[in-house]
Amino acid sequence: MRKLLLVLLIFASLLVAQERKEHPLQYEEVIEGMDFEDVKLLLKTALDGRNMNVLGVVDVSTEKPRFSYMLVCNLSYAEKIFREFPQLGVMAPCRIYLYEREDGSVVVGFINVDTLLKVFKKDLSDQAKELFKKADQDVKSAIREVKGEL
Repeated sequence: MRKLLLVLLIFASLLVAQERKEHPLQYEEVIEGMDFEDVKLLLKTALDGRNMNVLGVVDVSTEKPRFSYMLVCNLSYAEKIFREFPQLGVMAPCRIYLYEREDGSVVVGFINVDTLLKVFKKDLSDQAKELFKKADQDVKSAIREVKGEL
C-alpha cells in the first residue's frame, strides 16, 4: 500500500511539474474557467491585499486574445533595495503580464526572481535578497489566490 501511495505521489508531482513548465526568465500560472477581465480585477485586489501597489494597468490588446500587463511595486521594499542598488530601477516596477489563450484560459506571469537573484547576487545584500524573495512570494500567493488555491 505504501508503494502504491508513493507511486501516486510521484505521478502527481510529475503532472504538477509538467503543468508549471518553469522557464528561467519567467514564472507562469494558468487560470482556467474565469474571464480575462475577472482575472485582472481579482489579481489587482489580491495584490493590493499584500501591500503590492498596482501603479498602472496597460491593456495592450482589448480584442480577443486579450493581453495586459500590470506595473506592481511594494514601495517599502523598493526604497530599501534602490538605496543599495539603484540600477535595479530599470526593472522596476515589477511587470505582471496576463494573456488570454484561444481556449479562454488566462496565463499570468512575471520575472523569475530566482534567476534575477542569480544574476545580481554579487550586487545585493542578504537583506535585499530577502526582500526580493518576499515580493516573489507575495505575487505568487496573489496569483494562487485568484486560482482558488488559497
